[in-house]
Amino acid sequence: MAFLLNAPVKAQGSAESLVEKTASKIEKDGGVTMKLKIAVMEGLETDTREVTFDMSGRSFRSADDENTIWFDGKTLWRGSDFGSGIEEIYISEPLSDEIAVINITDLLRTHEGFSVEEKGRDTFTLASDGSGGGIAGIRSITVKVDPATYTLRSATVLFAEDVGDIRADISVLEYTPGRKFNDRTFVCPVSDFKDADIIDLR
Repeated sequence: MAFLLNAPVKAQGSAESLVEKTASKIEKDGGVTMKLKIAVMEGLETDTREVTFDMSGRSFRSADDENTIWFDGKTLWRGSDFGSGIEEIYISEPLSDEIAVINITDLLRTHEGFSVEEKGRDTFTLASDGSGGGIAGIRSITVKVDPATYTLRSATVLFAEDVGDIRADISVLEYTPGRKFNDRTFVCPVSDFKDADIIDLR
């Protein structure tokens, strides 16, 4: 009986430790560039794209063939490319709880609204605990790391049923730590896109 009562506590502690080590690894690596392959499956349809993701502290830049997102820690710019360069730029200032959603380190550090489940020495799942916290529309996020270094390797995101039958599989194709970024990397050069429609939501 004592073993059965203690087992869940030990499993939870082990999972929390894995999450903590993963977050610490990202922080220790400083500036990071990741090449990601993202496959979003909705029903029988699959949309696959490759994304370049630069991150330093709370700032990041994400770019693929259709969208570029810049975030400098306060302001977020989302540029949409419809085939002839960026034609629309949405500007917003996320609230503090929204920043925690888009910042992977904050998510791993706090994971408010998620329970943590261990899936082996290299995998953990953040599952919505039903408290109303977490990330709206996300049912679970399963993360796989290199068990020797705690470097991110892949993630699977399952969306809530009311969003739709949607799953996103994310593979880390390349992971380059120790990058030195200029602060302008994470700021949209709006003046470079003279013909773009600017939608300022601030």
